Amino acid sequence: MLVEGGCHCGLVRFEASVPDAVEVLDCNCSICAMTGYLHLIVPENKFRLVDGQRDTTTYRFGSGKARHIFCTQCGIKSFYRPRSHPDAISVNLRCLDEDHGLSVTTVPFDGRNWDKARAALG
Repeated sequence: MLVEGGCHCGLVRFEASVPDAVEVLDCNCSICAMTGYLHLIVPENKFRLVDGQRDTTTYRFGSGKARHIFCTQCGIKSFYRPRSHPDAISVNLRCLDEDHGLSVTTVPFDGRNWDKARAALG
């Protein structure tokens, strides 16, 4: 299934190919808890940035491994490259177009205890 989404102002747009039923990770780390980010992990080859490459900026903190990508106009992080899945893109479920039609199961992820939680993912 092809889903589309983007940032609040519309400068950044993406599409991703995902199954009809997906699991999203609800992380409790400092940045995810503050922003309400819900992680839909998409293999890199199933994600395409359609618009906005020049309209993004990157933020790193902590280990510096995750690349948090934000729209320079509205500040929304609609996708990013996560530390937990370095060969994938994490799409914010909340940034998908409203009519996405996915069946979603939410799974807690203990990002405050990152190493232990990552090991549990396998």
